[in-house]
Amino acid sequence: MQKIIDFHNHLGDIFAYQKNVIYKLGRKFPDNIHNPFKAFADKKFQGAFVDPTTPGALENLQAATVEACRNYTLEVLTRELDEDNITYVCLYPIYPHIGFEDYLAASRFEPRIIPFTSADWSKDKDTIGRKLLKDVEHGARGLKIHPVLQPISLRDPLVKDVLNEYWSLTGLPVVSHCGANAYYDTPEMQKLECPEYGDVQHFIWLVKQCPKVKMVAAHAGGLMGDEMEVLHQALPNCENLWVDTTFRSAEDMRKQVEYFGADRVLFGSDSPFSPRGACIETVKEAFGEGSDLYKKVIYQNAADLLQLY
Repeated sequence: MQKIIDFHNHLGDIFAYQKNVIYKLGRKFPDNIHNPFKAFADKKFQGAFVDPTTPGALENLQAATVEACRNYTLEVLTRELDEDNITYVCLYPIYPHIGFEDYLAASRFEPRIIPFTSADWSKDKDTIGRKLLKDVEHGARGLKIHPVLQPISLRDPLVKDVLNEYWSLTGLPVVSHCGANAYYDTPEMQKLECPEYGDVQHFIWLVKQCPKVKMVAAHAGGLMGDEMEVLHQALPNCENLWVDTTFRSAEDMRKQVEYFGADRVLFGSDSPFSPRGACIETVKEAFGEGSDLYKKVIYQNAADLLQLY
């Protein structure tokens, strides 16, 4: 059976609501809320994800995003990993809402989990760096930065210095969210996010500043428009750049290989926000199940990047 690594996932509540749900039982996405993620998957990830001119569409997206997290428990994750024959699943914490220790603990119950770590950017460079290196000693296989939700500008010198002086020592990947997305629907909660920090131009700048750090652009640069093309044009033949396939159609996945190289594309679903099974079928459509390219994208590229030797 073909091994599969889902490189992009979350577990539990990654938002500032900080609901303690990982070990809850019997949870599911509520029936009375339209699921725009499933609807987009049903369209094979083609066209607009959400039409902002449709009344209530953005409000529904925000509500569905919250509910997806609150109902994505370890019980649900384990069931889905069984159903989709997943070998490993990378989990991205977003500090301070959920941390490396949360996912490390979950991995003790579900050994297919590969936990990443996340920095407390309120600390000084050396405190952050030492903590991240300790997390790697304890099993972290990557670092997740979410500039919008943490929030932290990728142009902040602190980020560059931590990556160059500490994280580069690990040889492991850094995944950054890309996309100027807004997640909260009240003025009070909106103070906790900074959508403009997700602009792909900030990520491009950071990649150039950290040539020895392996950088992964989540969503291949973003899903707001032509970010994938912008990323390709700004960083042609970049030796420290990878992209994931989250929310991308088969056509887009083929473009990713053309733009970034066959060894630089990583299968990811961004579960719980996208049905993993539909994402796997899209990779099959893009490259042909069983082909060498399919095997690279669905497993081998991630295994190499994560040093799963």
